[in-house]
Amino acid sequence: MEQAVSSSEAPRRFNTVLITAFAFAAVLLAVLGIYSVIAFSWPRARRRNGHPHGACSQRAGIVRLILESGAKLAAIRLRTGTGRRHLPHRSLLRSLLFGVSPFDPLVLVLAAVGIVLLALSASALPAMRAASVDPMQALRGQ
Repeated sequence: MEQAVSSSEAPRRFNTVLITAFAFAAVLLAVLGIYSVIAFSWPRARRRNGHPHGACSQRAGIVRLILESGAKLAAIRLRTGTGRRHLPHRSLLRSLLFGVSPFDPLVLVLAAVGIVLLALSASALPAMRAASVDPMQALRGQ
């Protein structure tokens, strides 16, 4: 009996593993993309404008500024993703989910919070690097 149940559930199990792998790859690409945009753009802006807010800038303010730019990237992504949730993929989503609606407000809020947390964590390393730069060296353009 176990073999019969296992063979009948094999396609569903395969689909679950495949979707999980693609979801993991999408999250990894999103985090790497946000990290690379922040890490690439911040040194260029620093060389162009000097250290943010001048030499008297506090390190916490620099970290906050960079984390805010990461949060803005997440907000842009949330706006575009929210606009696409009404596309004609409803029947596909409903067939893959059990016990939850694809447009359940709690699930959508948790996904949005997850995206913001991932964006902030991807921005944390460039923020710490920028905060560790000596303001006098930044003003000299080194």
